[in-house]
Order: sequence, then C-alpha cells, then structure tokens
Amino acid sequence: MCQLIFSQPFPQEFFNYKIQKLLFDSGDNWSSISSFGPLRYQQMIKKNNKNQDSLYVNFRPGVLAQNNLVTVYGYSHFIYQKHFYGYLYSRIINDPSISSHHSGLPQEINRLNFNSGETDLSGIGFQNEWVTLQVCHGRESWAAGNDVQLCLSELSPTYDYFMIGSDYGKIRVRYIHGFLEKTESKINRYITARGIEWTNNKSVVIGLSEVAIYSGPNRFFDISYLNPVSAHLEIEWNERANQLGEGMGNAVWQASIDLFIREKLRLSGNYLIDDFTFDDIQKKHGKEHGAAYSYRLAFVPVKSEKYLISLSSYLIHVGTPTFRHHNGTNNFVQRGYPLGWKYGSDGSQLGGALNIYNQSNLLVSFELNKLEIGQESTIDRVYEPYEDYLKGKFPSGKVEEIIEIKTSIEWLLKTNIMFQVEQQFELYNRDYGVAIGLNIFFPFKTII
Repeated sequence: MCQLIFSQPFPQEFFNYKIQKLLFDSGDNWSSISSFGPLRYQQMIKKNNKNQDSLYVNFRPGVLAQNNLVTVYGYSHFIYQKHFYGYLYSRIINDPSISSHHSGLPQEINRLNFNSGETDLSGIGFQNEWVTLQVCHGRESWAAGNDVQLCLSELSPTYDYFMIGSDYGKIRVRYIHGFLEKTESKINRYITARGIEWTNNKSVVIGLSEVAIYSGPNRFFDISYLNPVSAHLEIEWNERANQLGEGMGNAVWQASIDLFIREKLRLSGNYLIDDFTFDDIQKKHGKEHGAAYSYRLAFVPVKSEKYLISLSSYLIHVGTPTFRHHNGTNNFVQRGYPLGWKYGSDGSQLGGALNIYNQSNLLVSFELNKLEIGQESTIDRVYEPYEDYLKGKFPSGKVEEIIEIKTSIEWLLKTNIMFQVEQQFELYNRDYGVAIGLNIFFPFKTII
C-alpha cells in the first residue's frame, strides 16, 4: 500500500509536537528527521484513495486557562486532491505581558477581556513526492537536534515568507525568502536562507546552510537574493544588490550533523560562523571570531510498550559579537527578540533533561540549566551594532548568572482535556513560579 506524507507546520504547544520530538530521540521515524525545521504535521493519505477530489479538513478549537492567562485558539488544516494544503493557527489572549510565546501587540480596547491576538501560523502550499512550494506566516528552525538551535529557532517571533523545498531521496534542499519587519526609523528588514543536507534515511543527517538578513531605508524585496544557489558575499562584494555597500546585509553559515548510534544514542551538533578571523593583520589587532556552537546528546535507556525514558545533556555557546553587525538593523533579531537562541548571544547554556512518557497520555519532564549571559547579548540593545570585534572576556561586561530548575507535567485526562503544570525555580535570586492550567479542545475531522 503506497502512502504519501504531507507536511505542514504544527503548533509547538500541542502535546503531539512534544511527543514527536521525544520519539525522534528513540530512533522512531528517522527518515523524516531534518535540520530544516521546525517539526511539521504529518498527515497520511492513501495514494490509492478512490475519491481523488476529496477535501480533507481537520479543525481544533480550544481554550487554555493557565493561572491568570486565558488563551482562545483555533488550529485547522486541509488537504485537497492529495497535493494542495493549507493551515491556520490563530489565538487571542487576555494579557500578552504574561505570555511567554506571543508577539501580538496589546490593544487599547479589549473585547470580552481579551486585548491581543495574532495568527501564529498560516499558509498554503503544494507538495508531491519531491517538491514543496509554500507561502506562509510562521518561523523556521534550522539545526540538528532538539532545542539547540543557534540562528533560527522555533521560539522566535513569526514572519512572512515563501519556501521551496525538494527531496531527492538522500539529498534535500531548502530555500526561504521573507519580510521580517519595518522599524520605527523606516528601515525594511528581510531574511533569506538556503541549505542542503544529505541523509542515509537511517542514522545520519549532515547539513550546510547560509542565512542572511538584509535591510535598508524603504528597501524593496531584493531579486538578487532570489537565486536559491546564490551567496551573500558574492552579491554584496560584486555590488549586485538593489542597495550598494558592505553594510546592507549580514550572513551566517552553519554546519550540522545528527547521528543515531547503537539504537540508544542520538548525537547532534551545530557549528556556526558569523565572521571568522583569517588575516594576520586582524589577528595582530586582537580581532576575535564571530562564532557559535551547540551539541546535544540524548540517551534512551528505556523504550517499551508502556514507557519511554530519555536523558539528555546539551551545551550552547554563542560568541560575544555573534549575530550583531556594524549595521544594527542586520542583527539576527525580529520584533525585539532573537531569531535564534532565546538568550540572543554573548552567552552560554549548559544543561540536562529527563523525560518520562507512558506511551499514552502522560509526559513528565525535568530540566536543569546553568546560564551565563553577557551585556552584549542581542536580548538587549536589539538594533544596535556590536561594540567591537576585539578579543575580551567571555561573556562580556557584567555577567548575569542563572541556575534554573524546571519541571512540567502534561496529562491528557480525556481525549479533549489536558491538565498542565509548569514549575520554574532560579537558584541565585530564589525566584519561584508555578503555572497550573487546563486545556480544553474540540477536535473533529471531515471529508468533503
């Protein structure tokens, strides 16, 4: 029986999203693992279905009440004639200031006590066995491994872009081009990325990618970046862009590798170059590299019909000048937040996690992190340039040190009721918080 996989972005808050990430660590469905994320909803449609003109529609409206935060949301997706698809994930909330994953702007007037709303994911596309074409609003997450992204993360604010992807069996390619935002100073900011990866569809994924941000006063979409196999440096140095000069764009290059070893271990690593110091003159003047790296090791000691237990350790290191540019509007940020690692740059994160899943309706997670964040991080002075590229103390300036302990419990009480508890404790400042929530939703499917 032949089957065709359709992929559409899937809300990361959903239980199935978190479970799929855990299952990847155990080796399940390794052929679909890619450094071009985030995870996407996989809808199986039989290829020999008699009704080729059917419209398959899934819809899930719901309400999440968590402490003082109330979110009303709706997620829907459709597939038409097996190759055309669309999706929409929208939500409204009563207080964006206490929401950790919301970039909608608060309004002066509220409706039924709700004062902010946004479309987090939306898009339409076409996909067959070898090509995907998509116009969408969302985010990309390019890296090997769960939760160790460097330049593009699933936690970033959303943006509008189009995507072209192609799968040739062991070789996959991906290209995106989109609009980030217009700043208060009327600077238009755009993003473009291209990548290639090789996989044996069993245990190895190796990827190379380039991500660039370009900007300028009232700058239009730059057709010179439209070529999926072009390079940022070639465009800029040869003055092929629609605004000339060396300060109108900023690019990073990343190498990624994902390995599944002896059916128990998953090793993921990423190395990124923003600006590398090769010249002797630059070295003599004390210039440092603009680089970042991350690794993650996951071990699954228990995998049975009743339980799946995963242990992981990880390290993220982002250099002081990395993701900043001498033109600050080319920094790797969006709507005031980092596009990649949630703490921006000029810092490191060392941590470990334990996940216990009962293979049914309960997921329990424990996480311990040690963070060091310097004063040059892009979480502050978001659109300002780097101070300099000279070697110095890392992290720079006054360093914020954090040791945090996180615990979460997600329990699917019924097929449409989820009980959630999240706890976070910061050791040094003894900051403690608990969020208790209930997620009630009403999923249904239909064929038209």
